[in-house]
Amino acid sequence: MITIISERELPAAEAALWVKAQQAVEADNYKYAVSILRTLIKRAPGFLNGRKVLRACEVKVTPDAGRKTSLFAGVRLTTTRKDPTTTITTIEDELEKDPYSVAANEILFAAATDLNLPDLAAFALETICQGQPNPKKHLHLLANHYIKNEQFAEAAEAYRRILKFDRTDSVAMRGEKDCAARASMRQGNWEGAGDFRTKMKNQNATAELESADKVGLTQAEMEARLAQLSEEYAADNTNLQVVKSIASIYEQMEDFANAYSFYAYAFQLSGNSDFSINDKTMEMHEKLLQAELAHYEQVLAADPNNAEAQAALAQRRQEVAAAVVADAKARVDANPTDANLQLKYGQALYDAEQYSEAIPALQRARSNPNLRIKSMLILGKCYAAKNMIDMAIRQLEDANAEQVTMDETKKELLYLIGDLYTQAGNTEKALENFKSIYEVDYGYRDVAQRVESAYS
Repeated sequence: MITIISERELPAAEAALWVKAQQAVEADNYKYAVSILRTLIKRAPGFLNGRKVLRACEVKVTPDAGRKTSLFAGVRLTTTRKDPTTTITTIEDELEKDPYSVAANEILFAAATDLNLPDLAAFALETICQGQPNPKKHLHLLANHYIKNEQFAEAAEAYRRILKFDRTDSVAMRGEKDCAARASMRQGNWEGAGDFRTKMKNQNATAELESADKVGLTQAEMEARLAQLSEEYAADNTNLQVVKSIASIYEQMEDFANAYSFYAYAFQLSGNSDFSINDKTMEMHEKLLQAELAHYEQVLAADPNNAEAQAALAQRRQEVAAAVVADAKARVDANPTDANLQLKYGQALYDAEQYSEAIPALQRARSNPNLRIKSMLILGKCYAAKNMIDMAIRQLEDANAEQVTMDETKKELLYLIGDLYTQAGNTEKALENFKSIYEVDYGYRDVAQRVESAYS
C-alpha cells in the first residue's frame, strides 16, 4: 500500500538519492537530476515532494512540453485502474517524454484517486493546468477534487483562477464564494465546538444574547455575541439566521473578509434566492477589495519612489475594478429591473474606465426619480471621458437645474461644468459656475484660486 511520505521518512538509501538529486538541481544539471529522481520515485512512489521536483526538472529539459502527441491519447482511463499501484510508477515513462501530457496526468490522477492519495491526485491536475493555455476544464476538476476532500481554501483558489480566464463563469463565481465561506469557518474553528446548549449557563442568558441589537454594540459585546453564535453554529451549521448574524457581527467589526465569507454562505443556505443577502455579499466583497487597496497605498506612501510597488498597485487597482464590475454585473443579471443596481453597475464600469459600457446602465438608472441626478452626474463624467464635451455639459447642466439644494452633489456638478467650459475655452461660463461655489464654500477644491485669479 502506497502512502505519502516526507523527506524525513525516506529510508537511508533513498535519502542519499534525494541528496544527490538536490545537488544536481543546484548545479542546473537537470537531465542528471531526472535520472536520479526517476529511480527514487520507483523506490519510493509516495514521496510526493520528490515527484514534484522531478516534474519541474522534466519541464526544464523538455522544451516542447505540452505540445507532444501523447502515446496514451487513445487509451481509456478505465483500462489503467485495474492496477493503480503499478500505474503510478509506469506512467512516469510517458511523463518524462511530456511532463504536461493531459492524458498521462489524467491517468495519474485516476490512479492516485483509486489509492486514496488526494495530494498526488491534485498534483496531477495542477500539472495539467500549468501546461495548458486555458485550463478552465481541469481547474473545475481540481476545484471539485478539493471540495470532495474538504480542502475549501484550495478549492476557492482554483475557482479564482478560473475567473481569471472567464469572469462570467457563474459556477466559479458561486463556488469561490461558497468555498471561501467554508474555509473561513474551518479556519475560525466554527465546526469544532460542541453542543452550545450544554455550555450555556441558563436559557435567559441565551435569549438575552439572541435578542441583542445588531448595531451599536461595543467591542466586548460583539465578541460575546460572536462567541455565543459560534456555539449555535457548531450545533447547526445550516441555520440561516445564525449564519447571517455571524456575518453581521463581522461586518460591524469591519472584518470584511469573514463578513464576505459568511454572507456568501448565507446566500447559499437561502437557496441562492435571497437577493438582499447577495447584495450584502457583494458589498462586503467590494469593501474587502477597497481595504486591500488602502493597505497597498499605505505601504507605497512609506516609499513613494518605489517604481515596482507603484506598478503593482496600478495593476491591483485594475484587478479590483474588474472584480467590482463582475460583482455588479452579477447583481444586475439576477435582478435587471432594479434601478439602484443599474446605477451601481454604471458606477463600477465608470471606475473601471469602461465608459461606453457604463452609459446604457446609467441611462436605465436615470429613469428612477430618486437616482436621476446621481445617474446624470456619472453620465456626464462618461461623456467627458469620451471627449464628448458638449453632451457632457448638457447632461450636467440638466442635472444642476434639477438639484435645488447647494449640497456636495450640486457643488460637484457646478465644478465639473466649470471645468468642462474651461476645456472648451469658454472662460466666462466657467467662472460663472466657479463663483456659485465660491460664494458658499471658499475651501472647495481649487475654486478660490480659480475665481480670484480671474480678478488678478
